Amino acid sequence: MYRIFSVAVLVLSCNAGQAGTLLSDQVFDRYSPLAAADEFSRRVFSPTTHDRLQRYQQHTGIRAVAHTVDLRDERFDVFIPKLKPPGGYGLIVFVSPIPHWPLTHDWKKILDRTGYIYVSALRSGNEENVYKRRIPLALHALENIRARYPIDPQRTVISGFSGGSRTAIRIAAAYADVFSGALLIGGAKVMGEEDFAPPPLEIMQQLQRNMRVVYSTGRHDMPNQRLDGRSIAALQERCVAGVFRYSERNISHEVPTFKMMQRVLARLDKPLDATALAQQSQCADTLGARVATDVAAAQAAYRKGDSALAGELLGAADLAWGGLAAEPMIELARQLAPGFSDP
Repeated sequence: MYRIFSVAVLVLSCNAGQAGTLLSDQVFDRYSPLAAADEFSRRVFSPTTHDRLQRYQQHTGIRAVAHTVDLRDERFDVFIPKLKPPGGYGLIVFVSPIPHWPLTHDWKKILDRTGYIYVSALRSGNEENVYKRRIPLALHALENIRARYPIDPQRTVISGFSGGSRTAIRIAAAYADVFSGALLIGGAKVMGEEDFAPPPLEIMQQLQRNMRVVYSTGRHDMPNQRLDGRSIAALQERCVAGVFRYSERNISHEVPTFKMMQRVLARLDKPLDATALAQQSQCADTLGARVATDVAAAQAAYRKGDSALAGELLGAADLAWGGLAAEPMIELARQLAPGFSDP
């Protein structure tokens, strides 16, 4: 008993000694189950893409590797704030656009005052693969910080800057049941375009009704302001209730300063109100009818024997609506391409 007590005191003393400092080149040893191959595929890829991958594995007997990084080779920056809130630390998992992000003095000050831990993987910049490294490293960072420190689940934020923001919004959507908020800085991807489909239904509902998504791009960063506008419109079109925009006047392609971070974190800490949730519910009813109409058009084309048109309409619906209509789209995809359905 004395030994256990002594170890606990030592850990607490080490944590206290680290407060207010940036810990560089930290090594983690816990792999996140959220980044494991099948779970990752289910969350990040569109329904028909995930189904094709599963059928391919069944057909060939070749399984995807469980994890795509070796944590022994990875390093992370961690900032432990001086303030430890009674409900647990907040947490910002940050995706950098460059190999090693220099945490600003303003951010250190606001993290100290608000009780947010900051963690960011090294070698996770824009040149790295999104699926093999950038998303998994963020998830492993989350797993290890939660194992080491008491973290408030309602103050758990995924963030990124520039190219890191484009990755962060992918993580926010696919893991909306894990993160309570997203802070997107310097431009974000547009849901329903490229390879960014809505996640499985139960996760999408968390994004729609619980997640607080804050866009904070400098007002003079016009290309990314326009991109943010399209990204915001896409989330609102899919009935995501908690979308907010804070643009700092005197900056361009830069991260928010101390005062703006105060406003942003206050918004991220605040749950959605009853009015926003009621509006979201009304939006969801209209959205459901629109999704059903698009899927029905693809099904009708298939029944008429026009497989090319059916495939085109299905591909558009799969990307636009993803997990909002997974079952009928997977069924139609198997009819159009049954090759791996029976190994």
